[in-house]
Amino acid sequence: MNSMFAKFKILQRPYANGLQEVLSPFQMSEAQWGLIRYIYEVGPATNSEIALYWSVEKPSVTALAQKLIDQQLIYVVYGTDKRKKVMHLTENGIAKYQQLKEAVHTFQSSLLEGITKEECEIVENVLEKLQQNIRK
Repeated sequence: MNSMFAKFKILQRPYANGLQEVLSPFQMSEAQWGLIRYIYEVGPATNSEIALYWSVEKPSVTALAQKLIDQQLIYVVYGTDKRKKVMHLTENGIAKYQQLKEAVHTFQSSLLEGITKEECEIVENVLEKLQQNIRK
C-alpha cells in the first residue's frame, strides 16, 4: 500500500475520535455537525444533494436530518414538487453552528501546530486531486 494512503487511514480514526470529543458536550455527532456546516457554508440543500456530496445513501441523510429537525436546528421547505424538500438552518441552528465552529476550529488549529500555510495548501490540492480521481 502506498504509504500516503496508509497515513490517511491511520490518521482518520484518531481525528474522528478527537472531533467527537469536541462535539459531545454540545450533544452533537460528527455527521450532524457536517450537515449543519454544509447548510451554513454552502446554503440550503436537499437530502439528495447531501447524499451525493457525501457519497452515501439518501436514507442516511434523511435520518440525520430528522434528528436535527427534532432538535429544531433545521427546518424543511417543500419545493414546487412536493417530493423536493430543501433543508434550511433555524436561528438555533445558526447559533449552534457558530458555537461548534469555534470549538472545532480550536481543535483543528491544535493539530496544525508546526505546519505552515504552504504545507496546508499543498495537502488541500493533493486531496482535491484525489477526490477528482476517485469520482472518475
